[in-house]
Amino acid sequence: MNDIAANFLSTLSMGKGEKDSNENESNDPVRVLAKAYEVARNALEYRADHLVRRAAIERIIKRQIVFEQDTTKVAEALLQELEWARYVSGAKEESLLIADTASIISKYRHALKNFGDNKWLLGLISAEIEERLNPTTDYQKFTTFAFNIIKSKIRLNDIDNLDLILYVVVDKVFSQSDNEQVSYHILKLIRGQTEDSGTVTTDRLLAETLKYYNLATNSPTANRLAVFVRKQIGPLVLIRDMYFAIPEEFEKLTTDRDLFNQSAEKVLREQLHRMRSRLNRATIRSLIYVFLTKMLLIIVVEVPVEKFLRGSGNMLTLLINVIFPVAFMWILTARIKLPVRKDQETLIQAAGETIFGNPDEVPEDQILATLDQKSSKIMLFIYYLFYGLLFLLIFAGIVMLLTWIGYSIVSQIIFIFFLSLVTFFAFRIKQTAMVYSYRPRVRSSYSFSENLMLPIVTLGGMLSQGVSRLNFLVFVFDFVLESPFKIILHFLDKWFAFLSIKKDEVVG
Repeated sequence: MNDIAANFLSTLSMGKGEKDSNENESNDPVRVLAKAYEVARNALEYRADHLVRRAAIERIIKRQIVFEQDTTKVAEALLQELEWARYVSGAKEESLLIADTASIISKYRHALKNFGDNKWLLGLISAEIEERLNPTTDYQKFTTFAFNIIKSKIRLNDIDNLDLILYVVVDKVFSQSDNEQVSYHILKLIRGQTEDSGTVTTDRLLAETLKYYNLATNSPTANRLAVFVRKQIGPLVLIRDMYFAIPEEFEKLTTDRDLFNQSAEKVLREQLHRMRSRLNRATIRSLIYVFLTKMLLIIVVEVPVEKFLRGSGNMLTLLINVIFPVAFMWILTARIKLPVRKDQETLIQAAGETIFGNPDEVPEDQILATLDQKSSKIMLFIYYLFYGLLFLLIFAGIVMLLTWIGYSIVSQIIFIFFLSLVTFFAFRIKQTAMVYSYRPRVRSSYSFSENLMLPIVTLGGMLSQGVSRLNFLVFVFDFVLESPFKIILHFLDKWFAFLSIKKDEVVG
């Protein structure tokens, strides 16, 4: 075992940490209603499954701190709502969790009143609380391990803050952390470095965190590093899966390479079997999100404008706008292929090298020595010029086709809007399937059709960020429906508790 793997191994709990339990889960009406609400609410935003609980914590805290100043009561209400929605089970140490959660909120109380970016700060607070609620303490340790392994393959000496930028990229690509979790992880790094330097105020820590967060996420180096990191994560993901499959036996696996390979093959086979279900679930979530957003735009914008311009709506264009995005996304995701046997063997071999190989003997063609493209400025200008022309040609062709069908300008905009979104979501889902691929020596290849769709994917990526900020249904749920709904749930919960006591009195 190499030194990086040995040092990492010494930090793991080997499954000795607290495990979450659902033994106290119940199906009373309050919890059924709360879970149904969360399912509906989560359908309004495209978010990976592992990020849903953090987002729910942020949403609940944002609402609770408006009406309640006592942080203990905020913590109690937060944990109660999370338990209703089954984000956490009935905790065995409920009083300790409430105290810890209240302590976290209290720590940032002053900053919430004076810090400029409250949305960013609430996200960071929710990430810290989510980590406290998570029974798995080892997951984030794999980010540090992946960072050290990938850093050993990088020979870049002329980039400022390279370690910071690389860590953030690894956190996003390998651990799939969202911006709020990345912010909190940067805060933890800064907090760890300042513990020995005397008293540091929370406000100063947050200011430093926000500065470094913006520096890392806005750096042009980040996107180019992400391309390299994405090619390296396959073996690291497999190692992480092996650990969480049987954590108590992981240390034994790292002492025998044959035993390690056998376990890696078994775990990889199981993960690929589950991958198709995960892809289908991600596709369905994306389609629900797109469908709800589309219906809102059709009702609020397209139908009224069509009636104003033409006197009546065009049923053909409306039908195409409803059906085509759904069908197109199913076609794109159905074409996603999982790694074949040869690719699986390559991945298992690479995972073994990550644990047992010498990090100082990385093959030359797997080392990142420069981020600059080997092209002159003139050639780069020509490439970007052709890319711009491709962009114009693709969308000009779509507009001409839609005009020929009979689309109005508004219907064309809506069609292109959703075509771009579903294409972007499909490519993002494809990235999920490629996590178990490992071909670092091969340049990423795309089919002719994928090259043609690149401008559409680019536009979809930009639009998805804008839609998340301007989602009217999210505003309705969060600021109109949620508060009265949760008040009703609180009443029902107390009412059913009262009935339960009366029942015991009658029976007793």
